[in-house]
Amino acid sequence: MAAVLVLCSFGHSFAFAEENNNESDAKAASATTTTSARQSTTAGGQEEDDDTITKEEAQKTLEEQQAELQKNLEEAEKKLAELEKDSKGTAEYIDTLDQKIGYMNEQLTLLENQNIEIQAEIDELLPSIEKNEKELEKLSEEVDKTKDELEKLEEKFQSVYEAYCIRLRVMYISGDFNILSALMTCKDISSLLTRYEMIKSVSKSDTELLKEVQAQTKEIITKQDGLDEQVAKYEAAKATLDEQKKALEGKQKTIESNSEQIAAKKAVLATDRAESDRMFAELTAQNKQYTEFRNEDSELIEAVENEIQALISGLKSPEEVTTAVASDRPSSSGPIITDSEVYSKSNAVLNMVYPVPGHKSISAGYPNYSSGQFHGGIDFPCPTGSKVVAAQKGIVITVKRLDYSYGYYVMIYHGTDAKGRSVVTLYGHNSSILVSTGQSVEKGEQIAKSGSTGNSTGPHCHFEIRFDGVRANPKNYLS
Repeated sequence: MAAVLVLCSFGHSFAFAEENNNESDAKAASATTTTSARQSTTAGGQEEDDDTITKEEAQKTLEEQQAELQKNLEEAEKKLAELEKDSKGTAEYIDTLDQKIGYMNEQLTLLENQNIEIQAEIDELLPSIEKNEKELEKLSEEVDKTKDELEKLEEKFQSVYEAYCIRLRVMYISGDFNILSALMTCKDISSLLTRYEMIKSVSKSDTELLKEVQAQTKEIITKQDGLDEQVAKYEAAKATLDEQKKALEGKQKTIESNSEQIAAKKAVLATDRAESDRMFAELTAQNKQYTEFRNEDSELIEAVENEIQALISGLKSPEEVTTAVASDRPSSSGPIITDSEVYSKSNAVLNMVYPVPGHKSISAGYPNYSSGQFHGGIDFPCPTGSKVVAAQKGIVITVKRLDYSYGYYVMIYHGTDAKGRSVVTLYGHNSSILVSTGQSVEKGEQIAKSGSTGNSTGPHCHFEIRFDGVRANPKNYLS
């Protein structure tokens, strides 16, 4: 049974799907974009105890990375100074300048990542400081309240204590006065009874006064102990708060220092990038070995790559479409196309022709430029307007016209190889595009005219091959 392919008509998306088999020889793509900060992350399968790292260890690692980058940067600057005497504008000088730019980019990444981490710590610290400030305010109010209560108790105690002291002085002045002598000196029984009642009343008053003095003394001691405990809590909370505020101030100063360094480095980077691009454009114009500028905005590169990956992840293999029943196919599907237009699990798809007939010299190869920076394809220098052809039969899955990155570019889906991997080619920097999305093309059929659109130093064709979205070396499949 012939394999079939259903083209969906919603925008530039297609009813193709991707199988995620990574091509080993294209791992350089992800390797070159991995920052040194990410390299310190531990493997996912380790136990939690193994991947914990102290702040001191993390700081030491960061300092080691910064020191290593600074050393490399100084070596690059030294080499630039030597080359500037008689080799400025040469490929070696430009490559060294690009290496310096690379080291500075890594320094920026470290500083920016450090700022992000410190800001996260600040964001976590601020609520704690706010909570402790409220707790400290509450403790302060409790201490003040307890002090007021203690002062009132002491005033009350003082009046009672003074009354008791007066009573003691009276008893002292009366000398040997006691109950028995008081009673024996009575002249008659009536006086005795009267005096006894008086003595009894005074004695009872003295006892109550003494008890009150004792009770108030105990209450004062208890209140004082409570006050001492509250003061201790207050002082501990204040010490914690002071420490947190000091840590916060240190973190904020670190962010400010890092931000100043970032601003200074970005200013130097802008100058170096402009100088690199200028000399590189002059160099490629001299030898006609045109390629891409190496200092394009990383955010633009990432945005384009994300869009390409989203497109490829929507591919569905011919064999998958063949097994689908008619009712499962979307009502908006386009015409059903036979497998004569794409390959189904056949390595014949890998026998490709050069994208620019008659132009096989390469100005920049895969997977890196001469500076060591990642390059996902190969560049074929050629005059503007040269014929750009499909390297293999297939279906055009996207046509883009950008003023950055790949510029005017075309992507073609060719089906699947013997391993079942989707095979896609990309043709960039064209001056004009002669095909449209969904169009079937034959091997060697013209699809565009070469040019220098987007990120380009001059007219050339940037050519890529991707297996399940992963870039591979195109030279291995061109004949």
